[in-house]
Amino acid sequence: MKLPSPYDCLAGCLWLPRILAKARRLAAGTLPDDYAARFGHPTGVDGQFLGWFGLTKEEIVAAATGSDDEAAVWFNGRFSKEEIDGWNHTARNLGRPGFPMEERLPIAKATSYAHLDTTGIDNVFDVLVLDESED
Repeated sequence: MKLPSPYDCLAGCLWLPRILAKARRLAAGTLPDDYAARFGHPTGVDGQFLGWFGLTKEEIVAAATGSDDEAAVWFNGRFSKEEIDGWNHTARNLGRPGFPMEERLPIAKATSYAHLDTTGIDNVFDVLVLDESED
């Protein structure tokens, strides 16, 4: 399944294109079961994103019913540049010491991503990019 990169932006916000793409597939019933089970889970990036912005899964799924342009207008109408910039800084650092997912990244690298050479990779986004480059 091809998803936008974690580093892709919409409305100036990292992860927004990716979570919208997953929400659209979830609504259409085409999101793979393993992704659907984790969609919005608090321990994953989706959950971090939703928590940062105080959104629910249902709100993202509703926003995803429109175009990317409509979703961007909705998103920028709710959140300030400062809130988005704060998320972008945190998102780029997920899994690093002092940031969310710090404890989960080593576990994920040793289990879910054990098939990859993650030597030197110290953040969640880079692990996802590496994993998806293998597809």
